[in-house]
Amino acid sequence: MIDDIADEQDEQEDHEPKAPEQAPFSDDDLRVALDVLEAVVRDRAVLADVPREARVRLLEAAGRVSRPDRAEQRRLAKALRRKDRLAVKAEDAALLDATGIRAGRRATVFQTPPPSFGALPGPAETPPPAELSDARKCYVCKAEFRKIHFFYDQLCPPCAELNYQKRTQTADLRGRVALVTGARVKIGYQAAILLLRAGARVVVTTRFPHDAALRYARESDYEAWAERLEIHGLDLRLTPSVERFARFLEGHLPRLDFIIHNACQTVRRPPGFYEHLLDTELQSPDRLPPEAARLVASHEAERAAQRALAQANEVALAPRAGSLALFEGSAALSQIPLTAEDHALRGRVDLFPRGALDADLQQIDLRDKNSWRLALAEVPTIELLEVHLVNAIAPFVLSSKLKGLMTRHPSRDKHIVNVSAMEGQFYREHKTDKHPHTNMAKAALNMLTRTSSPDYVKDGIHINSVDTGWVTDEDPAEIAARKQSIHGFHPPLDIVDGAARIVDPIFEGMATGTHAFGQFFKDYKPTPW
Repeated sequence: MIDDIADEQDEQEDHEPKAPEQAPFSDDDLRVALDVLEAVVRDRAVLADVPREARVRLLEAAGRVSRPDRAEQRRLAKALRRKDRLAVKAEDAALLDATGIRAGRRATVFQTPPPSFGALPGPAETPPPAELSDARKCYVCKAEFRKIHFFYDQLCPPCAELNYQKRTQTADLRGRVALVTGARVKIGYQAAILLLRAGARVVVTTRFPHDAALRYARESDYEAWAERLEIHGLDLRLTPSVERFARFLEGHLPRLDFIIHNACQTVRRPPGFYEHLLDTELQSPDRLPPEAARLVASHEAERAAQRALAQANEVALAPRAGSLALFEGSAALSQIPLTAEDHALRGRVDLFPRGALDADLQQIDLRDKNSWRLALAEVPTIELLEVHLVNAIAPFVLSSKLKGLMTRHPSRDKHIVNVSAMEGQFYREHKTDKHPHTNMAKAALNMLTRTSSPDYVKDGIHINSVDTGWVTDEDPAEIAARKQSIHGFHPPLDIVDGAARIVDPIFEGMATGTHAFGQFFKDYKPTPW
C-alpha cells in the first residue's frame, strides 16, 4: 500500500514546477537600473556624458529588453506561468498545513484525544471549508476534491465526515473483556483506550509492560478506567510463552469477548533501539509510581508464581530465551543479538541517539536502510521467522487456545480482529518487490480469517481482518524526511484513525446488531482478498 502510493506520488512530483533560480540582481540593483532608464527617458541628452562603450551596451540592452525575440518571449511567459503555479501551490500547502491532522503531526509528542473528543464540532465551531486551487485525489474513494475538511488533508468531504465520525464512535461495553496485543504504543494503545472508555475490561500485552504502564498512567482520564486495565509482558516470538499466557488467561479471566491481534513486526529493530527501555523494565515494580504499578500487578504476580514453581521443581529452563522470559521478563529478550546486523550495530549510539524520541516517544532510528526496503535475497532468515511468529503464528495460537474461554459466556456477539494490511492482499494490480516476508505473514493472517471465520461464527465469534489504513511512513528516517520536505508528503491518517478501524467491527456490530464475519475491511468497507 505505502509503496504503491509513494511511487505514484513520486511520479506526479517529477512533473511539478521547480522553484525559479535566484535573480542575478538585487532589489537595489533593479531600482538603480530603473532610475537610469527613466532618467534617459526624461532627457536622452544625459547619455552624452556616458562613455561611448557603456552607452552602446546600455542602448543595445534596452532595445533587446523592449523588443524580445519569440524565444525570449516564450521563456518569460513560461517563467511567469511557473511562478503563478508555485504561488498557487504555496497557497494550497498553507491550507493543508492548517488542518488538524497536520497540526497533530507537528506536535513534539502525540496527545491522545481527550475523552470529551466524541462531540463533533457544531456549525458555529467549524469554519466554512477552505477550497484548494488544485484538485487532489481522495485517499479513500479516489475522487477528486477541492474543499478541505477541518481535520483531514487528503480525504474528500464525504469520506472525511465518515472517518471523523468513526474516530469518535463508541459503544456500551460494560461487563465485556477484551485482549489487545501490542498495545504499548500507537494504534494498539489507542485501540485499548477506546475500549476502556467504552467500559470494557482490557488486557494488554507488550514486551515492555513497565513502559506501557507509565504511558497509560499519564492519561487524563486514567482514574476512570484504571481498575479495568491490566498489562502483561509477552514476547510473541516465543511460542511456548504465548501458549502459557493463554493457559493463564483461561484461569484468570471470567470471560473473554474480544481479541484484537494488533501486535505486528513490520520493521525489525536491533537491540539498540530498545536499550533505553531496559532500566525501567528490569527495575522492581515497587519503584514504579503507584498508578503505574497497579496496572502490572497481575503480571508481576504471575511471573512470581511461575518463578517459584520452576525453582520448586528445579526445572532446567532451556533454551536461554525461555529462562530470560521467565526470570528477567520479555523486555530482556529484545537485547539478544540474533542477526548479523544486530551484532554489527552494537554500541552504535550514532544510529540510536540517546534521548532522541519521536512523537510516539519511541527511539529515533537513523539507519539508512530497514526492513521496508529489503528484497527477497536481503531478508535474514531470523527476520522471516520472527515476522511469521508475531504476525501469523501468535494470532493462530491465541485464537485457538482461547476459544474455550470465549465460549464460556453464551453471548453471540464476540469478535476476533486480525489486524492486517494491504501488503497481504493478493488482489492488487501493482506489487513492489520489497518486504516479501511481511507480505507473506499478512497474507497468512488473512487466510486464517478466510478459513476459520465460518467455523467460529457457529459459536458467536466473528473473525475479520482489518487494514489499519496508511498511518505511518515506514521508510528510513532520512528518506521519510526527504519525502516530506521535497514533496510535502504526509500519511493521510493518524494512529487514532487506525485504532478506530480495528475496533469498528465491534462498535458497529454493537450499534446495529449485525455482526460481520469473514471479511477483509479497508476504510470501513469490505475489500477483495
